[in-house]
Amino acid sequence: MQINVTNKKDEPLLSRTMVSATLEFEKSTPSYSEVAAALASSLKSDEKLLVIRHIYNHFGAKKADVVAYVYADEQKKQFIEPKLKVKKDKAAEEKK
Repeated sequence: MQINVTNKKDEPLLSRTMVSATLEFEKSTPSYSEVAAALASSLKSDEKLLVIRHIYNHFGAKKADVVAYVYADEQKKQFIEPKLKVKKDKAAEEKK
């Protein structure tokens, strides 16, 4: 899996940075947690402060566009982000 950051936009009022990236993979589309780990290492930031908003697949290609947010601190992240991703991750863990 290879990830390339294409665009960064600072949003100071929300204490976050919007990151757009392209993702190339070999098998199936990686999970949100796998993409978050790869993007956090690429950006040299903490994985706890990173939120993946969308992964848009390209039909017939092993590529995807990723939209993510990197927050300045944990409190701002908890205040702004909805709890839907947490529920989604818990459901995936229960299946395992």
